[in-house]
Amino acid sequence: MKIKAFFDIIGSVLKDWRVIVTLVVMLFVMWAANFILKYKKKPRKAKKEKAQKQEAPKPEEKKEEKKEESESE
Repeated sequence: MKIKAFFDIIGSVLKDWRVIVTLVVMLFVMWAANFILKYKKKPRKAKKEKAQKQEAPKPEEKKEEKKEESESE
C-alpha cells in the first residue's frame, strides 16, 4: 500500500460522523469520571456559631433577670 492511499483511508475514517460522535462521547465520559474522582465537597458553614450567639442572653436581659431575682428575695 502506498503512503498516499494510506493517508486517504485515515482521512476518510477520521472524517466519518460515527468516529467524531464516538470521540465526543468518550471525551465527555472521561471528563465526568475525572470530575467524580476529584470532587471534594466544600465544608459547610458553621451554623453552630450563629445558634450559640442567639442563645446567649443580651446584657439587658441579664440586668432584668438580676432585678427579678432581687425582687423575689
